[in-house]
Amino acid sequence: MSNGKVLALYMTMPDMMRLGHRMTCEDFDCDPDGIIGDMNYETSTDRVMLLTSQITYDIAEEADIVIEQGVLMESIHVDVDLYDLKVGDVIELGETLLEVTEICESYGYLYALAPELPELIQGKRGLFVRPLDYGRIAVGDEVKVIQKA
Repeated sequence: MSNGKVLALYMTMPDMMRLGHRMTCEDFDCDPDGIIGDMNYETSTDRVMLLTSQITYDIAEEADIVIEQGVLMESIHVDVDLYDLKVGDVIELGETLLEVTEICESYGYLYALAPELPELIQGKRGLFVRPLDYGRIAVGDEVKVIQKA
């Protein structure tokens, strides 16, 4: 497994412009309850943040499906394929440790983008992760696998 970099970060603002407005960020603070300031902060224990790899977008592009970055509703977008990780594995983004809590399955809303998209990216939609402690994640941070369960 090679190391990678954080390409993009996203958060959902509670009351900015319209409910659920997603915005790109250069960095954000997070803790085991999620992204501090995000609309979904403290709403889940296992689905705290979604990490998606660039390979997911590459799969869509190879099938001539053009989807905008961030449309998969990820919180963290990285350039390295982490889809061989399992629940309990730990990755480090910058100085923040994240535990894989669940493998994300394709969602029905993806059919509206392209009917074949959910099947194409099955198993590669993303990983739900939870910070193990308070930390900051920034675009450009190094991504490393620390522990495999």
